[in-house]
Amino acid sequence: MKKTLPHRAVALHPRPSNVLDHLGVLAAILEIPLIVSDDKTLEIASSFYPQVKTTLMEERELSLEYLASNFDILFVSSKLWAIELVQLFPLFCQKKMRIVYCPHGNSDKGHTLTKELHNPEDISLVYGDHMLDLLKDTGMFDKIHQTIATGNYRYSFFVEHQKFYQELAHSRIFSKLDKRKKTIFYAPTWDCQENPSSFFNECASLIDQITQPFNLLIKLHPYLYEQHPAKTILICEKYKDHPQVLFLEDFPPIYPLLSMSDAYLGDFSSIGYDFLRFNKPMYFFNPAKTDLKNDRGRFLHRCGMEISTKGKENVFDFIARTFEENQSQFYQIRKEIDSYAFGKEKNLSDVRDDIFLNGIFAGKESS
Repeated sequence: MKKTLPHRAVALHPRPSNVLDHLGVLAAILEIPLIVSDDKTLEIASSFYPQVKTTLMEERELSLEYLASNFDILFVSSKLWAIELVQLFPLFCQKKMRIVYCPHGNSDKGHTLTKELHNPEDISLVYGDHMLDLLKDTGMFDKIHQTIATGNYRYSFFVEHQKFYQELAHSRIFSKLDKRKKTIFYAPTWDCQENPSSFFNECASLIDQITQPFNLLIKLHPYLYEQHPAKTILICEKYKDHPQVLFLEDFPPIYPLLSMSDAYLGDFSSIGYDFLRFNKPMYFFNPAKTDLKNDRGRFLHRCGMEISTKGKENVFDFIARTFEENQSQFYQIRKEIDSYAFGKEKNLSDVRDDIFLNGIFAGKESS
């Protein structure tokens, strides 16, 4: 018999659609409503997450009083929201609202943070030991009231709905590409001080180098548009009609795209960790020019080959030449890092129970 779960919980998505692959999936698994704040996100959520009851509310409508009257648990994907809301509800509504932070990616960022830079949080979801160890290493763990391990719930969700999502990926993305060519998935991160992006130094040159056996899918981090709108749009516009290149827009679920790609190319994007589950060749730019494979706490660059820009060898020629070697040489380490990052795969009912019954309502840390 299906267990009855609390229904006074909601996922809040008051931002563009870039975290729908996290909050939308979570809302579907937990069988809770999703509130979005713009028409475009509503349309995308309805198309890609039809399992979820999605409501449009402008941000000014989401008052503390409204939320306090209708919900007891809020799932958010903004750390600032998680920090601020847990303090505001007791102050203005005389209510202890449970605030659950849902991380939007598992990456090698955040290692320069210290305990003094963190603020207290209520509940934080973690995928596995990698994320938990990072919280402990930086002192954040001591300032979180409760952590709940979810495993790779987005992958489990994809597996359960694989036919639906792969058909969407084919009709919207892969049908536009030559299926006789290998598809490289390029995911540059945003340009932060800790880990710079490879996009502005490498993307144009990469496209100009593309050789016949390959397609290139480019998944831009949304912050690139916010940080450098003119430069980002200029590159996208210049190459938008290239027959072997496709910039990905308005397609939140990442796993169907990764499952249908042949290799990964990135820098520090969390999508690299998502790609580990498929154990295919991985290649990396290193815009920071640091010894990442021996840097404590950084694991992703150990899972593939670094692209050297010194020799100016064509990137695609290098990938073609090393493809089989990459697959065999890093096969085992990719499995190990994937296990460290996400733990064992869970079915969706276990994820739901671990968050609600064994987590929030058990009132203790969950693992």
